[in-house]
Amino acid sequence: MELMPAENSAVKGEKYLIFTILDSLYTMPSRFIGEIALFDAVYPLPLLPDYVLGIINRYSTPYALIDIGMLLQKKAAKRAKVLALKEHLDRAAILIDDVVDIVDVAPEELIRIEQEGSGDLTDVIESSFKWNGSDVFVLDIRQILARAVNELGN
Repeated sequence: MELMPAENSAVKGEKYLIFTILDSLYTMPSRFIGEIALFDAVYPLPLLPDYVLGIINRYSTPYALIDIGMLLQKKAAKRAKVLALKEHLDRAAILIDDVVDIVDVAPEELIRIEQEGSGDLTDVIESSFKWNGSDVFVLDIRQILARAVNELGN
């Protein structure tokens, strides 16, 4: 008799929230995500990189709003939804088009992206995986935040 794994057995991996930005699939571990909200208003600030749109207000707390579309594709993302990061990371949020799914991804499913050099766009995408026949790119949110801080200093 062959033993089948229990349907509620522990999944080896991590939960990832898949979302779209300019019709491309991106993701990040769900442990980084504080909330998803509809886009309301952004308050621009001077001297920011073009992909940092300004500040949004989340429960009387300012969050820097990052447009990944501008960072990666040099096109503004739709101002549809905001994905706010958990405060222990930073008070930052990113624009997204929509949420697609939440999936469990095992570490062996992740394909590491080769870093070509500092400052290129591959440093903000740490890996990818296949989902429903499409590539999903895992954003390195810490690197995105570090890049914005570094560009502010220049």
